[in-house]
Amino acid sequence: MVTFLRRVLLLAVLSASGAAAAQDTLRVGITALPPSQFNPYANTGLPYTYVWSAVFDGLTFIDEQGEVKPWLATSWTNLDALTWRFELRKDVVFSDGTPFDATAVVAVAELLTGPAATREIVARMMSFLDSARAIDTHTVEIKTKVPTPLLPRFLPQFHIISPTQVKALGLEGFARVPVATGPYVVEKIEANRILLRAHDKSWRKPAIPRLTFIANPDASTRKLAVIARQMDIALNLGPEETDAIVTEGGREFVWRDAAVWSYQFAGSKENPFGLAPFKDIRVREALNLAIDREAIISALLAGQTVPATQPAPAETYGFDPDLPPIPYDPAKAKRLLAAAGYPDGFGFSLEATIGSGPSDAAIHQTVAQYFSAVGVKMEIRPITTNQLIRNVVEGGWNGDAFGMFYNHEPTADVLRGLDTMSCLWHHAWYCNPATTPLITQAHREFDLEKGLALRREVMAAYRNDWAAVFMYQAVRFAGARSGVSGLKVVNNFILFDQIRLK
Repeated sequence: MVTFLRRVLLLAVLSASGAAAAQDTLRVGITALPPSQFNPYANTGLPYTYVWSAVFDGLTFIDEQGEVKPWLATSWTNLDALTWRFELRKDVVFSDGTPFDATAVVAVAELLTGPAATREIVARMMSFLDSARAIDTHTVEIKTKVPTPLLPRFLPQFHIISPTQVKALGLEGFARVPVATGPYVVEKIEANRILLRAHDKSWRKPAIPRLTFIANPDASTRKLAVIARQMDIALNLGPEETDAIVTEGGREFVWRDAAVWSYQFAGSKENPFGLAPFKDIRVREALNLAIDREAIISALLAGQTVPATQPAPAETYGFDPDLPPIPYDPAKAKRLLAAAGYPDGFGFSLEATIGSGPSDAAIHQTVAQYFSAVGVKMEIRPITTNQLIRNVVEGGWNGDAFGMFYNHEPTADVLRGLDTMSCLWHHAWYCNPATTPLITQAHREFDLEKGLALRREVMAAYRNDWAAVFMYQAVRFAGARSGVSGLKVVNNFILFDQIRLK
């Protein structure tokens, strides 16, 4: 009897200590860790920005309505076509205790305009930057090479890093031991985990002392980990996984991104659209008409999003509300294919990630079935998220098409996703020279009405060219165990300081 009571007491103690440990650490499951570790300029996409939002801050923030808000910069003034002045927060310190001031902004500007900057996606995205200079301790002036009327929209990804740390270690060394202003500090980077502790003096001090990212590409495994209370939050799930978590007493979080899911044609500047059938606009239109988007959204995305009419969703600056819905018309699709010389259809291969988006495997298969119904055979070749990113940066597609978002974060501007999906990209797979002057002009137009009109013209050009198979606005599902609250994701930025555990 004594032995039994001792065992019961021991189990109670272990259970209590396990609960205490769980409340001490927020465990977040994601599909992959950033291959560049904590170099925040190496990429702009998911799931890497989820990780970086625990450590880094930008100068500005884009809210749910697409409005630019103060962040590390409290206000800004446009002095002339090439010059902006920013006032900075005075209550911010880096995780090593040194104060954040104008010198840090100047250091980042120098890094993004330096000779090695061409390697960094953020530097290429901000190729308009010219220089920055400190006016005083908390005032900085930023100059651009060309008029950039929406400069504040780009600055959520002007991530501020410690100039002392990057000078001592270089950017590659800094990526392993980052020092920044966000709510958490990196302690250890492992193959499939990153361990962090709270930055107690952060201006966004978190409520949870520790944070761990756990990488697993399989959505079902992340779901089971939440149900077993081995993870507190699992990101990049589908509605089937979150339904299972809710059934077991957990919670579901759903939000939409400023992005549109699409199937892109793997061409190049020299060989637009790649595969011969894709060069015919009638074939590209046929593929768009062959898909019942409403049915896919209802059956596989829990009705939580809307079909796409163009490369951007309605919340983005420059969305064209006059472009009509894309109808589901398989009969017309067959007629278009026949007119293009493919009455019996054709075959092609699609490179696609599995497990990185909601119900993505089922959606790829369903799209393949819709194509098959009009005679087009699509072979699905799974690739990893990291391989997709490498292909974007380096080229080298092995398939005829691939699945990818028109991602307009963090600017919530329709031109953002076209940085890569136009002739402007160094490894462009879609390049229509007729739209390039429009994109360039829209980037530089200070008159808001003219800028809006130019963006809508660009959206119409992409739609009329059937530049891709436009699917639906990106929707995200996350599951959490009971006791998790406050998960808020805005423009791919997780507000970790707002999350609570009990």
